[in-house]
Amino acid sequence: MGLSSEQATGGTGWSEAEMVHAPSGRRGEANLHRAALLAGAVEREVVPRLLVAHRQSAAPLHMLCAPAAADVEQMTGLVLTNDMEAQDNLVARLQAGGTSVESLYLDLLAPAARRLGEMWEQDLCDFTEVTVGLWRLQSILRDLGRSVIVPVPHPLAPTRRVLLLPAPGEQHTFGLAVVGEFFHRDGWLVSVGLLATAADLGSAVRHESFDVVGISVACGERLEPVAAAIRSARRGTCNRALRIMVGGPVFTTHPEFAALLGADATASDGREAVLRANALMSLQRDQGLHDAKTHDGVGG
Repeated sequence: MGLSSEQATGGTGWSEAEMVHAPSGRRGEANLHRAALLAGAVEREVVPRLLVAHRQSAAPLHMLCAPAAADVEQMTGLVLTNDMEAQDNLVARLQAGGTSVESLYLDLLAPAARRLGEMWEQDLCDFTEVTVGLWRLQSILRDLGRSVIVPVPHPLAPTRRVLLLPAPGEQHTFGLAVVGEFFHRDGWLVSVGLLATAADLGSAVRHESFDVVGISVACGERLEPVAAAIRSARRGTCNRALRIMVGGPVFTTHPEFAALLGADATASDGREAVLRANALMSLQRDQGLHDAKTHDGVGG
């Protein structure tokens, strides 16, 4: 099914083989289909919603030194020319000026990814250039993740595991890699994969125990396959306490769709996803303690 499970300490990214086999242009039905998937992923999945409510209140610390629009344009141009030294210098300059890693994720890399999608739609660059540009942004994302000191879980505390996947049939995972970095920084073990069919999710969680599964939906037409994947996970999971989250623009305008699909929660970006996932774990723990006390009371 193409599922690639790996801990976020090693990062997630496309292989060199995937880059080599990327189409050389936009001609032909297959290339147009793949390009449409990419453009949709960049426009709808990759760019986080940035927690609008938080931005309308007091500005978070990372916003005080957020990258400027000129920095986003510069990064976009640098990944298209693959000037890695200049890319690294730009990131280093921003960090030296006080920009946090979180702000680099949300205010530099994600907008640069969106700009790549816009340039493709305007015929300013071709599919291969966008693909390689996104690969380079993901490499920067991975390098930044390695520079962050991740809290070590208490030796007696269970390790939390999350599996992040695009909806069945969607193939690009840059947006999920951004979300995965937020989970990684919070001490979660992160796996990112692909689903060829809805049934694949049931197989994935049948053999490995995850606490949370997150599914990103770039296209509103894919809701039925997502519902089928969630049903498959519920039936096949080896962890009956599994919690399932969904994300994507359709849930921003219609959050009630999450429950209709069978999910436990929805989130608009990586920061909110971690908050919701931790809340689900707390509810699960509290429910377990309540059940244990009730059992003890009955038994007594």
